[in-house]
Amino acid sequence: MRLGRAIAGTAAVAMTLGVVGLGGAILAGPTLIGGVATELLRDSGFAGAEVTVTGLRIADGWDGLRLEFTAGSGPLEAAAPTLDLPMAGRVTLSGALRVGMDGGMLTVSPDGCLPAVVEKLTISGQTLVLPQEATVCAAPQGPLLRWSPSLMTIAAEVKAPRLDAPASGLRADQLALRLGQDGNGRQADATVAKLTNTAKPAPVVPLAVTLRAVQEGEQPWSIAGTAKDAQGLLSVTLAGDYDQTAGTGRVEAVAKPVALAPDGPGLAALSPLAASFLQKASGTLSGKATIAWDAKGMTTAGQAAVRGLAGVAGPVTVAGVTGTVALASLSPPVIPAGQRLSIGLLDVGVPLTDGTLLFGYGRDGRLDVGRAEWRWAGGTLRADPFKLAPAAPKGTVTLHADGIDAAKLLDLIAVDGLEASGKLAGTLPVVFADDTVTLNGGVLESAAPGTLRYDPANPPAALKGVEGSPTAMLMGALTDFRYDSLRITIDGQAGGELSAGLSLRGANPSFYDGYPVALNLKLSGALDRILRQNLDVYRLPDTLRDRMTGSDQKDP
Repeated sequence: MRLGRAIAGTAAVAMTLGVVGLGGAILAGPTLIGGVATELLRDSGFAGAEVTVTGLRIADGWDGLRLEFTAGSGPLEAAAPTLDLPMAGRVTLSGALRVGMDGGMLTVSPDGCLPAVVEKLTISGQTLVLPQEATVCAAPQGPLLRWSPSLMTIAAEVKAPRLDAPASGLRADQLALRLGQDGNGRQADATVAKLTNTAKPAPVVPLAVTLRAVQEGEQPWSIAGTAKDAQGLLSVTLAGDYDQTAGTGRVEAVAKPVALAPDGPGLAALSPLAASFLQKASGTLSGKATIAWDAKGMTTAGQAAVRGLAGVAGPVTVAGVTGTVALASLSPPVIPAGQRLSIGLLDVGVPLTDGTLLFGYGRDGRLDVGRAEWRWAGGTLRADPFKLAPAAPKGTVTLHADGIDAAKLLDLIAVDGLEASGKLAGTLPVVFADDTVTLNGGVLESAAPGTLRYDPANPPAALKGVEGSPTAMLMGALTDFRYDSLRITIDGQAGGELSAGLSLRGANPSFYDGYPVALNLKLSGALDRILRQNLDVYRLPDTLRDRMTGSDQKDP
């Protein structure tokens, strides 16, 4: 944007006075001055501009003139081609100016600050709303404008208590824009005390922003700046450019890595939106965002990187999350399909490790997982593609198990003295509902024969049956059971207790000459209750039961 034209209303009045002369200006009168200034503005591209001078007198101190005026821009869309900036709306500036001469140059300074009323303003397709009146002031230590036929310098400061960009969900509080021009060089410095994303929850906490834009001649503007949060956790570097001829601009924001401690403020100190998905967060985060605009409007994109991220997402615990994720939009957040994360641990009722996740996140607020695979109990778990809303997940995710090591699986149940060998495969339906994650009807079955041994050094009291009792016989059979088939059912709730059912067919070579038996056991995470009342212990053929209890022996 050409800053000289941006405050052309003030410049036009000043140049008019310069042409007429200070003394002649008084004689010419307010009407003539206002008319000439109006024509100058219209010739500059503001086709509907109107300048009215309502008062004119010698300034206090006799160092120039004081004039009171009102200047309306007319429809800004008429001036857009001249300013090389797609815009619409109206601006009205009013107040009093002091006009004098200094070293052969005409000087213009506002008497105080000039109120500016902005109506229906849009820039590059972005609607901007100023709920409160803005002001235009001279920059400290100098006049607003210095002009001669060969040179013009401008030093203005525009202040707005609040500026809203509803389409982008942004609100800027205490905005100050300092504009400067000296010959062919132009500079704009902007500060925002608090830039807030108004989305609930917001993707980022409020930031204090500083920006500097510099232009030489008609070259594109060069933009640099910083953004920081109130706590000093988030530090962002800003860099970009704006080509007023093409009407296009771009700013990239790069955040320094932030290390979150397990006992620290967590994600809420950086991103309330992310904190709604993951609590008790720790790990290292970094990222960048890009804001671009043209005649069609504004677009956003970004990239987030995580390293060693851990936390709790509702009933699910995660740890060791590492990867880089692209965002096609920041507001609302949109993640294109196929983004990849590695996950050290995902506990959804069973601990899944060494995971790989390919996913996206849509405008509908749903996580779209195309591939999810983990290591578990020596084998792999692979999920069917699924969609879930992270904030309130509901539905069933079916995991397919393959190559599960029976020994490592039983280690998860943690039963003293229980060992097994063999490989298992099956399915594990994981149900998300009402802030709970439940394994509902998981089934794993053996692919080939193996072994199952239960021979604890100190059996639970419930398993210490007298010789010849069913409990004692079961313990004897399980000391070295060679199964032909093994079927395990798993049920339970994340963060709660798992229960498992074992169905075996096979024999113990040392138990009644290897007679084949079928056993059905129900186990739980607290297995000292195994085989208590109301548990289905086992089923034995009647002939074997008779042999074990001695009832097949006839009295002599």
